[in-house]
Amino acid sequence: MVACRQAGEQYDKPYFDFDSLINAQHAALLQQPVTLSKTVVLDGKQDQFSFSVDSASLAHELDVFRQLDIINKPLYAKTYHITDGEKDTHSNLMMRKYVARNPAPIPGVTFYYQDRFDQLRKIESEYNENNTLYSTHRKLVLEFDNSSGKFLLTRYRLTGSQKMILSDSVLYTIEGLLH
Repeated sequence: MVACRQAGEQYDKPYFDFDSLINAQHAALLQQPVTLSKTVVLDGKQDQFSFSVDSASLAHELDVFRQLDIINKPLYAKTYHITDGEKDTHSNLMMRKYVARNPAPIPGVTFYYQDRFDQLRKIESEYNENNTLYSTHRKLVLEFDNSSGKFLLTRYRLTGSQKMILSDSVLYTIEGLLH
């Protein structure tokens, strides 16, 4: 895989290069006009809106998925057990799963693909963070379609909760549809 620099350190990415995926999708999506239809549900209150994305707004929308690259940090180098080639019981897709053997911010990632791994259709994962001030749990989903002849991001979803010290939990869902 490729090397990455973060905060002055350089390391190989032993699992999956989420940064490169997000960068490639960002560049490919900006090749044509793209509209984002977004639905946000915050503690039961829903808001919907649509807008044409530019480079900065699309980067902002996709930035949260870069957190998944944590699996590649040296601290987690031998944390994940990988299985591949299992058939998804709910679709005609194959699955590759990364499951953490030890506690980690990302307990697992499941990739759904069609025929070959480079034909990704969906990525599902969770992200957990706990410290003395807050705890957060997110379920992240990216969905891809190849109707244009190449696999492009068409939908993303974040669902989760955040609990700040001395306050109630906040539940949210953010769903984006790119067209």
